[in-house]
Amino acid sequence: MFEINSIIKRNIKIFLRDPLAIFFSFLSTIILLMIYIVFLGDVTGGSLDEFLTQSELSFLVYTQMMGGVIVLNTMTIPLGNLGNIVTDFEYNIIDSFVVTPVKRYKIILGYYFASLIITLILSFIVWIIAALVIGFVTGIFIKAAIFIKISLLIALFVFISTSFMILLATLVKSVNAFGAVSGIFGSFIGFVSGIYMPISSSSPAFLRGIASIFPFTHMTSLSKNILMEQTFETLRNKGEDYEVLIANIKDNFGAGNVGLLGFDLSVEVLIGLSITASVIALLLATKILNRRIKA
Repeated sequence: MFEINSIIKRNIKIFLRDPLAIFFSFLSTIILLMIYIVFLGDVTGGSLDEFLTQSELSFLVYTQMMGGVIVLNTMTIPLGNLGNIVTDFEYNIIDSFVVTPVKRYKIILGYYFASLIITLILSFIVWIIAALVIGFVTGIFIKAAIFIKISLLIALFVFISTSFMILLATLVKSVNAFGAVSGIFGSFIGFVSGIYMPISSSSPAFLRGIASIFPFTHMTSLSKNILMEQTFETLRNKGEDYEVLIANIKDNFGAGNVGLLGFDLSVEVLIGLSITASVIALLLATKILNRRIKA
C-alpha cells in the first residue's frame, strides 16, 4: 500500500505544479461557459417568459448548464492529468519504476487513483462554487436534496469517465499526439453528447443514434433532469397542468432520454450499462499498460 500511495502522491504533485495542465483541463468548460454567455439571450427567450419569472428562468438556464459542466469536468480533468502516462513512457521515466521491486499493478493503480482523487476534488470544488454563484445571482438556491443527489452522481461520473480516459491515454504513444487527441476528443464529445448543444427530438436521427452510444450523453441527460427538478416543482405548484410544458423543456434542453441505438431503455439501465462499459475499459487499460511496462 505504501508503494501505491507514493505513486499517487507523485502523480498528483506533477499535475498540480503545472498551471498550464490545470488550465487545459478546464479549457472545454471555459468554452462551454462562453457559448452560454454568447447565446444566453436566445436560450432564455421564448414562451417560457409566460410561466416563469426572470429569476426562475435564469435559475433554469444556469442549472441545466451546470448539468453539462459537471459531466464535462469529469472527462477533461482526468484526461489532463493522465497525460503523465504518455510522458512517462515517451521519456522512459517508467523505467525508474520497472527497476524497483514495485509490482506492475501498483504502478497502474497509482496512475488511476491519482487521477480519480484529482478529478473528484476539482469537480466538487467547481460544483460547490457553481451552486453558490447560481444562488446569489438568481436569488434561488439549489435545494439540499438536489445538491446531495448531484454530489453522489459526480462521484459515480468521475469513476465512469476516469476509466474511459485512462484507456484513451494508454492508446496514445507521444506527448504531441496526446495533446491533439485531447483537444479533438473534448470538442467531439462535447457536441455529440449534448453538452455544448442539446440533443433533442428535433436533432437528426443519425446524431441521436451516435449520441446514444456514449455514456456521457446519458450522464448529461440525467444530471440536467435532476438539476431542473426544482424548476419543474415550481411550475407544478402554480396550480395548473404543466406536464406538457415540462416535457417540452426537457426535450429542448437535452434532458430527454435518447435510449440506445433506437431502443427505448430506462435511464437506470443506461447508467448501469455505462458502469459496466467503464469497468471493461479500466480492465482493458490495465492490460495494455501492463503489456507496455513489461515491454
